[in-house]
Amino acid sequence: MTDSFRRVPFTPADADAVVAFCVGHGGPYDAVLVKTLLVDMTSDPAGVLVVRDADGIALVAAVVDRMRNGADAASLETLGLRVPLSDSGFARLVVDPAVAFARSGARRALHVALHPERRAAPDPERVLRDAGFAPAYDGFEMRRPASLPLPPSDPLPPGWTWAALDAARVDDAYAALSEMFRDAPATHLRPREDFRAAVTSGVARWRALLDGDRVAGLVRAIAHGNDRGEIRVLGRRPDYRGQGLGPRLLVEGLRVLAESGARAIDLSVEAANERALDLYRRFGFTVLTRTPVFGLALRG
Repeated sequence: MTDSFRRVPFTPADADAVVAFCVGHGGPYDAVLVKTLLVDMTSDPAGVLVVRDADGIALVAAVVDRMRNGADAASLETLGLRVPLSDSGFARLVVDPAVAFARSGARRALHVALHPERRAAPDPERVLRDAGFAPAYDGFEMRRPASLPLPPSDPLPPGWTWAALDAARVDDAYAALSEMFRDAPATHLRPREDFRAAVTSGVARWRALLDGDRVAGLVRAIAHGNDRGEIRVLGRRPDYRGQGLGPRLLVEGLRVLAESGARAIDLSVEAANERALDLYRRFGFTVLTRTPVFGLALRG
């Protein structure tokens, strides 16, 4: 079976065709984000793994290593899958080259999420364990159904305001995100200049909760159309812990999505963040899928 599959080189000139494949074959992200991951968030085209068979592209994965997280880990992301490989083909064509690429980079570990809807092989967990990976954490996909009403927004204390994130607050927002997710293994922070470009271009739209002129919390909510939306990022600075900012940020994100026509709302959270899981459950989110994430230490 594996003889019918082969890995082919990827170049940025191939990006549009590869993005179209990913969006059309179970990719978890929209076309803009897929292209960003392929071209901007992987440090070299060699980190993009395109596997073909006689019928065309079969699988696309990428070693995302230009974003930071609390584990200082690169992430092997399966971005599109038409047909699974055999276990040996998955090891030879995806896992082994991904590990080799990640070892040549600066990150301390490589993480691989085994999404149940994107199984690239019959037993990918065994393949990863054989390659030296071990369980790192679990991720959860959660959803708030469209039937639930929008929760009320409490008035802000004096001196607090909501604002759209703009160029004037990019540096403070980036510093806030770095503080919020310093220890989070699954939340990735893109390089500062990439973050600035995304905000100033309007590609990334955020709501900032301001304590005076200081960014205390941030939420990024994305409407996907067809009554669907996503809370992509939500967090508050650590020194505001215990002040009820999490519920305020979540309600603001839901409000923004409701104004865009979205009612059924998705989000992702790692199992290590029990406080976040409890918050989302209180607001009507339920778990759709559990995803084990395996990690491999690349250096001491």
